[in-house]
Amino acid sequence: MKKFLPLIIFILVFTAFVAGQVGWQTLTAGTPSKNETQYAAYEDLFLKGRFETVDGKKIENTKLKSPIIIYNFWASWCNPCLEEMPSLISLKKKFKDDEVQVLAFNTDEDDQLKNINKIMKKMNLKNEFNVIADKNTAIANSFKFTAIPVTIIFNRGKVVHFSNGPMDFNSPEMVEKIKKWIKG
Repeated sequence: MKKFLPLIIFILVFTAFVAGQVGWQTLTAGTPSKNETQYAAYEDLFLKGRFETVDGKKIENTKLKSPIIIYNFWASWCNPCLEEMPSLISLKKKFKDDEVQVLAFNTDEDDQLKNINKIMKKMNLKNEFNVIADKNTAIANSFKFTAIPVTIIFNRGKVVHFSNGPMDFNSPEMVEKIKKWIKG
């Protein structure tokens, strides 16, 4: 019996380990990740998206023709937001409106329209973006993030990229990804 004791202990430990692994996989198999849950909520908000730009243009996400819609949340006081904006402008200029649309949500709380106009003039923004004054940060709050800049890229209504922090929109990798997403 003493001869078989190590073998019996090994078999019991191995069986317990395998049972634990199978049980864990069963418990977690149907549980969506935090990102999947977050992205599903963003996609739902995207479908409901109806906005008015600072120049009075009405936008309804489901009626936009372009497959790629970039949401960019920014503020005039946010240096990283302003640092990334030239690369976003440059990226947008590479694509037609029926390929890529940018919805730039300004989250300033004080003198919002004045600050938006000042930045648009400084950045020489004319018609590249649809700039939306996110009054009382209601839109940003519905997405439940706490810091800006935030960028969410939707491809045909599905989240394909999320960034919380500044990014280089004009990097060769991002341009290639967008070209690939446009092709579907």
